[in-house]
Amino acid sequence: MLERPEELHLFEPGTLTVAPHVAEEIPDVGAYFLDWAAAGLNPGQTREVEAAINGRRCQNGWFPLDSLDNIGSRGFWRGPLTYLARMTADDASIVQDWASSRLDGEKRRRIEATANHLLFRRGHAAAATWVVAVRPQAYLDLAELGERLAAAWELNLGSIRPKDVAKAVRRWNR
Repeated sequence: MLERPEELHLFEPGTLTVAPHVAEEIPDVGAYFLDWAAAGLNPGQTREVEAAINGRRCQNGWFPLDSLDNIGSRGFWRGPLTYLARMTADDASIVQDWASSRLDGEKRRRIEATANHLLFRRGHAAAATWVVAVRPQAYLDLAELGERLAAAWELNLGSIRPKDVAKAVRRWNR
């Protein structure tokens, strides 16, 4: 029995709206980081970090990774969002791998490029919404993507102490 090649339903993302079923499965990176960081912060510091995160969100309410491009990667010198940048270091490869699974060649390159672009410009849920719409025959597992992202975040945060974030907030305010 011959397997038919997957037909992609490509479209320009334009003003893509995040699908509700996608939003349920994909964790919000900003909320995840804030929940983790709040353990070592007082309420005022938590509000400061929350404001910094929310100030970088895009119009759809999700956190685009390109808003972290100007954040340094060495310790506390650029503030607590340095740790958010470190937490999300593997996100692009995880989303691309999930988005292009079982594809090859030009199809794989197109899906990976657009998913990556959306991840950096409009956030995780926007990228996943587009991929699911473009690849309806693939039956991609959104829960798996959400779990892979959360596992990578947990792993990347494993070497960071919440008190390091508190120290970064204090120095950030000098």
